[in-house]
Amino acid sequence: MGKMDAEKRYRRTVLWIACIGAMMAPLDSTIVSVSIPTIATSLNMDYASIIWVPTGYLVALAVLILSMGRLSDIRGRKPIFISGFVIFVVGSFLCSIAQNGAELIAFRIMQGVGAACFGATATAIVTDIFPRNERGKALGINAMAVYIGLSAGPPLGGFLTQAFGWPSIFYINIPIGALVILLATFKMKESMLAPKKEKFDSLGLLTFSIGLIALLVALTVGDMMGWTSLPIVGLFLIAIIFLVAFYLIEKRLGCRAMLDITLIMKNRLFASANVSALLNYTAFFGVSFLISFYLQKVLGLSVLDAGLILLIMPVVMAILSPFSGLLSDRIGSRALSTFGMILVGVGLLFMSTLTVSSDTIYVSLGLFVIGLGMGIFASPNTSAVMGAVKKSQLGVASGTLATMRFVGQASSLAIMGAIVSSIAGTGVISSLFIGVGPTSIVSEEFVTGMSYAFVISALIAFIGAGTSMMRGSHQSNQAKLETT
Repeated sequence: MGKMDAEKRYRRTVLWIACIGAMMAPLDSTIVSVSIPTIATSLNMDYASIIWVPTGYLVALAVLILSMGRLSDIRGRKPIFISGFVIFVVGSFLCSIAQNGAELIAFRIMQGVGAACFGATATAIVTDIFPRNERGKALGINAMAVYIGLSAGPPLGGFLTQAFGWPSIFYINIPIGALVILLATFKMKESMLAPKKEKFDSLGLLTFSIGLIALLVALTVGDMMGWTSLPIVGLFLIAIIFLVAFYLIEKRLGCRAMLDITLIMKNRLFASANVSALLNYTAFFGVSFLISFYLQKVLGLSVLDAGLILLIMPVVMAILSPFSGLLSDRIGSRALSTFGMILVGVGLLFMSTLTVSSDTIYVSLGLFVIGLGMGIFASPNTSAVMGAVKKSQLGVASGTLATMRFVGQASSLAIMGAIVSSIAGTGVISSLFIGVGPTSIVSEEFVTGMSYAFVISALIAFIGAGTSMMRGSHQSNQAKLETT
């Protein structure tokens, strides 16, 4: 009985360590999103450069998080988890003292490197220590922590930026990061599952990194340079060549690869849930970026008021996540995740009807519906991915899911930004970002572009609902898992 109580206490302790850590990356992301208009004006950054403040961070995460998941399976999850926080805290400090846009982007990339290390391992650590019948609830709590970070970011970012200036938004990471490092060092045990002598797939990392970076850079700057220009066409060709090479390398390496291709090709639940996550984040993530500018530059709200309105979406996510995770333990993930994706699409269509004079209540309602869909989708989908693999593959599963999430987030910013700038023009958008130019004309053009972006994003969400339906029934998935 005493041993059982000790195990329960240890699980709770590790869960809270993971939860505290899980708040940091989204906290930093949402603080930045609400403060970006202020940063753009302060550092005189136009549209072409300011979009890289969030995108640079996400590109680093997307490139490295899969390999960090695999590395944690080989070398152990605890050292990767702790190292990530050390890098993230140092990067946060450097961001706070950045003197120009180039420095800020570079240090944001450093933050992304650190976040990739702990982002790839946190979910795997939680999944590893909880039995299957408690996993959905634990992951729901962990997801709730993520959404608490998302929730705290906008009002905290608005308050800090308005009271102390934008550099203060990065200082908040330092004490939280130091606390997580200390707790993880002294309280967390290392998993005994990691095969210490296995070689790391460095060639897979190289080809995946080059291919993904080329793809995301092309998507981000394609509209500004011209989709048919030689540099953009070249980047897309590089992306195709290196991603195909990555696939061939991983297929040859089999279970020793950074990504076990059989998980994608032969595990329908794992594949469909990951594709759904990719489409989900591609559909919704850019909403906060565009609405932050809409509220501050078009409707004329203060950074603090804009932060409070942006709080609505993550608060709804945070409230619903543990309940949807608990419900998925009983009925499976397909119905919940599919319904959640449909709601996200409906919310995006609603947001596409915003005008230059819309009421903030109207904006709030749209954010509420999107948050409702995300809260219903996220925990069941995460539980499905992590429950579809063996324990020895938890790091890869966690890294794969996180890769889908961050590639989706970076793609969302790139796609929404490209649509807005193609409709309104890059010069018009830049004048809005730095606060110059004919306000009424600029605002009209921006809102028109934003409307098109939300319609396209809604279509992506509805496609994601279709892929979610393809994962199979709860009973058939459970039967397959019990035979592995």
